[in-house]
Amino acid sequence: MAEMATRSVHVTKTGAVFVGVSCLLLFYFCFRFSGGLWPSNDQTVDMYRLLAVSAQVAKLGGDRAWSIHKEHTGLQASVKGKTKEGANEMLTRGDMESHRIMRFGLEKTFPGVKV
Repeated sequence: MAEMATRSVHVTKTGAVFVGVSCLLLFYFCFRFSGGLWPSNDQTVDMYRLLAVSAQVAKLGGDRAWSIHKEHTGLQASVKGKTKEGANEMLTRGDMESHRIMRFGLEKTFPGVKV
């Protein structure tokens, strides 16, 4: 039987330094010249302002849904699907108008944010 030669890889200090410096240069050039690893054209959004506007448009949307509910006229309900229990889940005019108010309010205030 022939004996198998055991081989191993040894990392030298010079090789480790070369790989480390190469990685640092790669990251430097990615962030310096391309705007990061995942460049983005979106604006920076202040999270406190986003939260405040979100609360405001949610209130406006809720108020609109409530006013339509109080009118008791022309709810224009349709079935949008089934719940886990098998009941019909209804979609009303109030739902749609409320949704539009909230969505377009956010899109107008933060055009760079995908809603």
